[in-house]
Amino acid sequence: MPRMGQVWWAAPCVGVLFAWSSPAWGAFTAVSAIDSGITHVQAAGIQSGSASMTGGATAGDFDGDGLVDLFFTRIDGADVLYKNLGNGSFQDVSLSAGFTANLPTNGPVFGDIDNDGDLDLYVSAVVPISAPGNRYYLYINNGDGTFSEDAVARGADITTTIPTSGMGIALGDYNRDGYLDAMTSDWEVLASQSSSRLLRNQGTANPGHFDDVTAAAGLNVYPKTTAYRFAPRFSDMDGDGNPDIAIAADFLTSQLFWNNGDGTFIDGTTAANVGTDRAGMGSTIGDYDGDGDLDWYVTAIVNGDPAAAPEFGNRLYRNEGNRVFSEQTDAAGVRPEGWWWAATWLDYDNDGHLDLMATNGFPGVFDADPTTLWHNNGDGTFTDVTTTEGITDTAQGRGLLTLDYDNDGDLDTLVINHGGAPVFYRNDSANGNAWLRVKTVGAESNRDGIGARIIIDPDNTVIGDEQLREIDGGTNYLSQNQMTAHFGLGAFAGNIDNITINWPSGIVQQFFDVAPNQVLLAQETYLPGDLNGDGFVGIEDLNIVLGNWNQSVVSGLHQLGDPSGDGFVGIEDLNEVLGNWNAGLPLTGQPPSVIPEPAGLILLGSAAVLCLRCRPRRGL
Repeated sequence: MPRMGQVWWAAPCVGVLFAWSSPAWGAFTAVSAIDSGITHVQAAGIQSGSASMTGGATAGDFDGDGLVDLFFTRIDGADVLYKNLGNGSFQDVSLSAGFTANLPTNGPVFGDIDNDGDLDLYVSAVVPISAPGNRYYLYINNGDGTFSEDAVARGADITTTIPTSGMGIALGDYNRDGYLDAMTSDWEVLASQSSSRLLRNQGTANPGHFDDVTAAAGLNVYPKTTAYRFAPRFSDMDGDGNPDIAIAADFLTSQLFWNNGDGTFIDGTTAANVGTDRAGMGSTIGDYDGDGDLDWYVTAIVNGDPAAAPEFGNRLYRNEGNRVFSEQTDAAGVRPEGWWWAATWLDYDNDGHLDLMATNGFPGVFDADPTTLWHNNGDGTFTDVTTTEGITDTAQGRGLLTLDYDNDGDLDTLVINHGGAPVFYRNDSANGNAWLRVKTVGAESNRDGIGARIIIDPDNTVIGDEQLREIDGGTNYLSQNQMTAHFGLGAFAGNIDNITINWPSGIVQQFFDVAPNQVLLAQETYLPGDLNGDGFVGIEDLNIVLGNWNQSVVSGLHQLGDPSGDGFVGIEDLNEVLGNWNAGLPLTGQPPSVIPEPAGLILLGSAAVLCLRCRPRRGL
């Protein structure tokens, strides 16, 4: 069992639901519609400008039974919700859940926007000139297997007077108030009227209701007069604790916005050496080279010889630190010819290295190009293993997501095809590699734990075996992975020495001596008075209060000395520290030397206080 420092509970939720025979070759087996129960067909699409839209998909446990379910948007019919039955198949429960209307929906995302413990759904729409209902849709989970649409009342409808081409939606807590905000995207609409918006959750005052803060946040910045945004994503790219916004977009309009930590963003695209993809489509973020920071892969278009037109095609931006990236696409071997869409990092073979998968195709140009899987060689390069690992789909691939639908410890994949049936690939790897999956449940942070950065160190005596994952809220391209952190452990034998979770709230949790081959359910917890998250209430926590004394801070952020949540550091916050003095156990697991009670310290109102050892705000 795990040893826990400040963690007060962590329950394994592992279970092999059913066994499958290993394939004769390759890791993946395409599951038939009869066996999977995924029987619908995506539309051939409707025309919006010069692009043809067909819908997408997202994975999430909407009914809380421990099994990941699937939701599909469709341009030409009602959306489809599939319940995971736990026996290798899904059941269409769309009608009973309330998805009956034929709406031109496109980009879906799961997330608990009201922090009530269940997953809601936010959906963009593509509305051409001839269609009514120019808005997005927000479905609130009623907790009984049904959903109620409530976008207008909650300020999430983004109603416009012109046609919209709503694309991907990302969820994340950019202001770290414990509630999920949303970044939407739009393609080929005048920038001045774009439905690409930053929606701020009203939080504790009105959970799950939103204000449009796009302009105030500095995100009404477009490289051209027309918005071509496809795939937004909240991600802490510089590791300062504040989620940044990365957007893959068409026609040289991909952008990276740095979060200033005060509710505003600054466009850092050019200075960061990113955004050079000429026709960005999809996107995925992860630490592919294992150096402890997050890299960015953007899909795009290469029509012709990539060597003859190096400015075209996909981009692999390696994070070099200090808000600078280097372009490594050709060196890594991941810029082939094609019209690429969704992409995702995944450790499909559980060897500890993030592999890469992407969809491909466009009518009349790339009619039979395959969805492609690249294996990470562990040296910064990749090898195309599409055929050898059993990926056979050559239809018009668009969306792509990963999930472990059978809870057997390896990642399955789903391809959403334009004008065709989705293709579900079950991972039947039998290499014996160990694994760990971490599911986060926020308390001070947003309920889903989106934005949490998780680092595992399997063996403390080995340098370089650490792995980093970030819980993300979409989007690959009109698609969202299951919201868990998956780690492959290779041939590693024994328990994992250390797992560190840096929560968006600033709380740091650690688990020790964790057994592999399980799902670790990590619930964020807060020891009263432990402001720096080290599992012990002592002098450093006192210094945080004193260092921010009489200051207004972001409400409820413990690392700024405001556990009372009133937005001001004062006597209530001090009393919480003093009232729990010497409580807890440091993350080292070793008992502390007893720290004497602070003597003679009396604070009244705005009395001046001497900071014994001030320290800056702690990053994540």
